[in-house]
Amino acid sequence: MAGSTPIPLVVPIPIQLGDPIFSAICAWPFPDAFVSRLLRDDIPQRIKFGRARMWAYLGPARDIVGFGSIDVCTDYGALTRNKPHPHIPLLAVNPENQGSGYGKSIVRHLIDEASLLACQPGNLCHDFLFLEVYASSLKAIGLYENVDSRS
Repeated sequence: MAGSTPIPLVVPIPIQLGDPIFSAICAWPFPDAFVSRLLRDDIPQRIKFGRARMWAYLGPARDIVGFGSIDVCTDYGALTRNKPHPHIPLLAVNPENQGSGYGKSIVRHLIDEASLLACQPGNLCHDFLFLEVYASSLKAIGLYENVDSRS
């Protein structure tokens, strides 16, 4: 679209729980307490005991601008005939970088990862991707409503 601001590209880096990057992300001053709680309590359990993956995202200056996670689970099994499905339990942009367009790039990467997971034979419900969002997260809701995988 002419005259529109380009969406900043991000470089995904797979991270593990013990990585210093994970510790740095946990220390970010998230305005919503639930982000810190999920990052501290939920995501590590999904990674340790499930099939979750997590990425940090680097911006053009090679700084960490956000993170995202995806899990293959049966959390929404009632909607998938109990078949495992991709689920995005948490993603966030560093509070210092919010409003810069990084969230859209992160969501697109996670959608692409979910598509790759859905192509794995035999273990996934191919037609579903689930994402959780708190009703109080109006900026996140606006982002999710306005992201398609290639716009």
